[in-house]
Amino acid sequence: RTALFALLSASAAAFAPSHLHKANTASTTSLNVAIDTSDIKNGLTVEIDGEPYKVLNFSIMKQARGAAKTTIKFKNLKRGNTIENTYRSGEKFETAQIDREKAQFTYTDDNNNYFFMNSETFEEVMVE
Repeated sequence: RTALFALLSASAAAFAPSHLHKANTASTTSLNVAIDTSDIKNGLTVEIDGEPYKVLNFSIMKQARGAAKTTIKFKNLKRGNTIENTYRSGEKFETAQIDREKAQFTYTDDNNNYFFMNSETFEEVMVE
């Protein structure tokens, strides 16, 4: 659910004034799986510092001596910014659970909460 809210709040950011953006920190759940740098693929979603990131691209640099290094470009799914980091071979990441649902942005209240409506069930969801 947290990842869904992250995606929905990222969608709402396109419609809301920039002073209304508020980060909602995700917590690690038991559903997350630890993966190795060798398991990185484009489009994979991982959790870094409690926030969901999507792998945009990666490259593996093998050296004559020493371990290979992997350079990964990530996109933050909450804020939309991109980062590029280099990791040693064997470093671990936590996967992030992302639930996608179609929803329509309805409004923002005075407390910087975003409201979305499920088009099928007409259920309204609040995102902080």
